[in-house]
Amino acid sequence: MKVALIHRFGPPEVLSICEVPTPPVGDTDVLIRTEAIGLNFADIFARLGFYPAIPKPPFVPGIELSGVVEKKGKSVRDLKTGDRVLAFTRQHGYAEYVSVPSGQVARVPRQMGFKEAAAFGVTSLTAYHGLVTLGNMKKGDRVLLHAAAGGVGIASLQLARHVGADVHATVGSDSKMDLVRSLGAETVTNYSEDDFAEPVRIATNGEGVDIVFDSVGGRVFRKGWKLLAPMGRYVLFGFAAVANHNGIGKLRAARESLSVPLIYPPALVSKNVSLMGFNLYFLMQKKEYLRRAMKILFRLYARGVLRPVIGAEYPFDKIADAHRFLQSRKSVGKVVVMMGR
Repeated sequence: MKVALIHRFGPPEVLSICEVPTPPVGDTDVLIRTEAIGLNFADIFARLGFYPAIPKPPFVPGIELSGVVEKKGKSVRDLKTGDRVLAFTRQHGYAEYVSVPSGQVARVPRQMGFKEAAAFGVTSLTAYHGLVTLGNMKKGDRVLLHAAAGGVGIASLQLARHVGADVHATVGSDSKMDLVRSLGAETVTNYSEDDFAEPVRIATNGEGVDIVFDSVGGRVFRKGWKLLAPMGRYVLFGFAAVANHNGIGKLRAARESLSVPLIYPPALVSKNVSLMGFNLYFLMQKKEYLRRAMKILFRLYARGVLRPVIGAEYPFDKIADAHRFLQSRKSVGKVVVMMGR
């Protein structure tokens, strides 16, 4: 079978297509014939060697895909051969066939195509876990959402508007602002060029926000932290600020890391605020939580609340180009790679 292999950490060119044996299927696993792959910024960090718990090269990256169940282990009861599914993988997702623990696989709604399915799982689950489970988002909350034009950002904006929260959004370039406004954000600012804090202060009458949902980190974190209102929740789930189109330079990483303020624990108590972080990679081990969350998210999809925006599509043999485009920070919504045969 074909896989996209990382043979050393580095730029997109380190991804190469090669042939390997089809993986075995364990008793609690299913073998999926891949139809579409969802690209995530975590894949960029994995390729650059800047992601937790990744194997040493050579390895097959990829944490999200959709396809058809080809075979199942003898202990699997809730899935059958021929089921259309999406899957969360702890790497090894860039492959024609992937063996995945059944607890990390969900049958997709009939009306959801493979392309949409590959764009749905990570984005919607990240938004749900960060805003609802950790952020306890509710009607009337003021939410500051960074990188709102990306796949997770769009899902987060859709979910927040459904709940009845007031969303203040940032994006990485002016070209992305109209889309985010059309999805219901009250204020939209280009965080890479403009001061996003002042428009938020004005819009909230100086009170600040109840939730900050941040995948950027660095200097964006410093400003966002100061906007947090009493009883506010700051949820950090990424550090995209350290990467640019050339990768992760040591100087850039150091500069962005040093810009993050030291958090003095008593200050959390006196201001009555919370700082939380999460990584979906480790959340994949929580099989019962995944099952419950995906059931909720599929219901929201069926009601039209959550609908992924696919900004770019690439064939499998151009997966290095897909990485290059995602890393350029020019993408809107989700970048999807179609396997094709």
